[in-house]
Amino acid sequence: MKTSSGKHALVWGGLLILFGVLSLLGVYIDINRWVWVIVLLLAGLSILALFLADRREEWMLIPSYVLLAIAGLIFFSETYIMAGVFVPFYVLAAIGLPFLIVFLRDREQWWALIPAYVLFAVGLMVVLLDMRILVDMLTPAYIMFAIAIPFFVVFARNSKNWWALIPGGIMAIIGFSFMIAESAVQYVTPVVLIVVGVWIILWQFRKSSDDLLQENELDEIEQDIEE
Repeated sequence: MKTSSGKHALVWGGLLILFGVLSLLGVYIDINRWVWVIVLLLAGLSILALFLADRREEWMLIPSYVLLAIAGLIFFSETYIMAGVFVPFYVLAAIGLPFLIVFLRDREQWWALIPAYVLFAVGLMVVLLDMRILVDMLTPAYIMFAIAIPFFVVFARNSKNWWALIPGGIMAIIGFSFMIAESAVQYVTPVVLIVVGVWIILWQFRKSSDDLLQENELDEIEQDIEE
């Protein structure tokens, strides 16, 4: 416990002192962005080294990752490797990556895929919009497909989750209708909704009939046993 408290104090206290000194220097001199890159990089690697010395302190991965991610953002911006719309994509991807790692480390933590997928999907959409790949009706089509994909994944992982095909199929068909033509939405979407609704009702009636048939068979078997 003392060791853990000591590392907490060392990390947070050291970061506060470091940024406090840099902020004070910034009042008197113009600190180059490359200085910030080096400082953030060294700080992030130092905390990572502390974690590697004792892997029980997993919380140290959080400040280490944040510092390295910010250092990377400044570096890519300064070198013009990443500019314009790729900056928000980098930020969204940097936020989503830890959630993805949480799932990869423990597959039972499937909830982490939700924020990771949303962040990556939104980041990709921002890039495609800026590159003029998503134009006109392709934008809502992309959104519909992005919503549909998780439902198809749920069904693919376990075919018993057939219900996922309903919202996934609806979203996918609406997405295709957006791709075909704007006017098609007026007809395709209502037709799809009607067809799916009829299918659900027929499936329910069939299920009820099967259940009733099974009940009758069980009654007949019970009567035969009593006789």
